[in-house]
Amino acid sequence: MNLSEQQGADRKAGAVGFGGHNNAAPADFQVGAVGFGPAWSAEDSMAASIVRLEQENDELRATNAVAEQERAILVREMERLREQIADHRNTIESLRDQICQDKCRDKAAADGNWVNC
Repeated sequence: MNLSEQQGADRKAGAVGFGGHNNAAPADFQVGAVGFGPAWSAEDSMAASIVRLEQENDELRATNAVAEQERAILVREMERLREQIADHRNTIESLRDQICQDKCRDKAAADGNWVNC
């Protein structure tokens, strides 16, 4: 195939053989025109909105479920910490009582076993 035959075979938009712009296929575009396929109807737009809203609703429900689980974990952790604090208070009170008894016993021993506590 020689060059002139090849130029005749390639008549697609943008296919330019040797010989300049006269061999290029015409491009019929309007300035500023943007095409996104077939035009959508009002029903198509509403259906797309419904699908988008349902997806957002599902995401919000999932986020809410995660937040509820985190809240439940935090509530359990707070209860565990409250129990630990109560145990520590009891331990501290027991130690305080034991220290007081030891002081009284030491004082009594120093005073000749005379108890004044």
